[in-house]
Amino acid sequence: MSTSPTDPPGADLDAALAPIREALETASGAERAALLRRAGDLCVRMNEPRKALSWLGRAVDQHLEMEESDEAAAVCREIIRVQPDAVRARCTLTWIALGAGRETDAARLLTDYVDTARQAGQTTIAAQQLGWMFEASQSEAIRARIVVGLLKLGEAKQADTLAAELAGAPLTDTVPQDRDELWARVLQAAVGIPAKNRK
Repeated sequence: MSTSPTDPPGADLDAALAPIREALETASGAERAALLRRAGDLCVRMNEPRKALSWLGRAVDQHLEMEESDEAAAVCREIIRVQPDAVRARCTLTWIALGAGRETDAARLLTDYVDTARQAGQTTIAAQQLGWMFEASQSEAIRARIVVGLLKLGEAKQADTLAAELAGAPLTDTVPQDRDELWARVLQAAVGIPAKNRK
């Protein structure tokens, strides 16, 4: 479809997205996730990366709600390709690795997340997420890396508190002991709400 000189900017994109928006009204589950990803990809192809990020972010949430962590991770990586300094996608990738028990990946992703959040000036939000990750993790190595991450974010007081817990205390009762409970925490933290604050 071509636009006339009087058409507003983005008219082509809006027209291309219209059938996707219509389909989303009745779609659910995997179909909804696929439509959201298709809309994001369309925005990328039509040189509208900012709009793409909104659609792709919703696709990540949809995949997480369906406990499709691999698919959610794939969309997060696509977001990073579109926006190399994306912070939330890196946070979600870290949570997914933690939830899957992939300690080596989680350590690498955690460092990347901290560095990107610091560069983007999102240190407060990142420190909060790291605190939740500390509670969720059963790995001393990951917990130690979280303490280092907090120091890099300039959160020395929180780092000291968690370092003391790491040095002298056994894992607390807040650490989930089974896969379902851990995944609930991963999901809630990835979309911005800690499991312990769920109503």
